[in-house]
Amino acid sequence: NRTAMGCCSSRPPGAHEWQSQVPGSYKQNPVPIVNKKKDLPPDFFIKCYMKGWLRTMPKKQRIWCMIHDNNFYFMDSEEDTEPRKFFCYDGCLVNLKGKELEIQTAELMGGSVPRATYKFIAEDEEKALEWYEASLKASSRRN
Repeated sequence: NRTAMGCCSSRPPGAHEWQSQVPGSYKQNPVPIVNKKKDLPPDFFIKCYMKGWLRTMPKKQRIWCMIHDNNFYFMDSEEDTEPRKFFCYDGCLVNLKGKELEIQTAELMGGSVPRATYKFIAEDEEKALEWYEASLKASSRRN
C-alpha cells in the first residue's frame, strides 16, 4: 500500500519534523543512538555508497550523512569517526520534492514503534536526486 504518501495535513504542524531536540519528542522520533566504533561494520567507511551534507528540517542544522547497506548514519562532521545510526531503510517510503527529501520509516514491532518521518534539505536538486536514488536503493535492498 503505497498510497499513504500525501502531505502530512492530517498531523498537527511540526509533528513530523526533526524533533529530537525538543524535550519529550522521542515519542515521535526515536533519538538516534551513538554507535561506538566497535559496533560499526569494519568496512563502514569504505562501503558507504552515499555521503554528504544534508540539512535537517526544520532547524536547518547541517549534518554529515552516510548510507551503508540499508542504514542511514550521520555524524557532526566529515572528520568525525563515530557515526550514529539514524534509521534503517527497510520498508521506508522515500519522497522527493525539489531539494527536499522526505523519508518515512516503517512501523516496527507490530506498531509499537510508530512510523517516523524525517525531512532533509540537500544543497541543490541534483544532490537531492542522488540522495533519493541512493535511498531507494537502500530501502529495496534485501541482504
